[in-house]
Amino acid sequence: MSDLLSDARELRQKLYRLEVLLQIEKGRRSRGWFTGKAPEDPQRAAAMKRLSKTGLIETAPPPNHFRLTPEGRAFLKDVRAKVGAQGELDWTRADEIDFSKL
Repeated sequence: MSDLLSDARELRQKLYRLEVLLQIEKGRRSRGWFTGKAPEDPQRAAAMKRLSKTGLIETAPPPNHFRLTPEGRAFLKDVRAKVGAQGELDWTRADEIDFSKL
């Protein structure tokens, strides 16, 4: 049971980092969202650190503070190509995505 719980937590963290990556792609986030002036969220800080470390995001001048790297854009393009065919989710291809960067 503990292995399953550990796997579930790891999956949840990866999905959260994917969500943060998509938010960065959208841009126009408030400064507080990135700097922690919004309610403290240690998960967000950890996600930003991980995404920076893996090269999917980089710092940018205000107002965005972070932006996708070319590798980050390529990663999201790959995700969309595999799970968003014809505008519908195709989760049968999700195992083809390299989530190790998240």
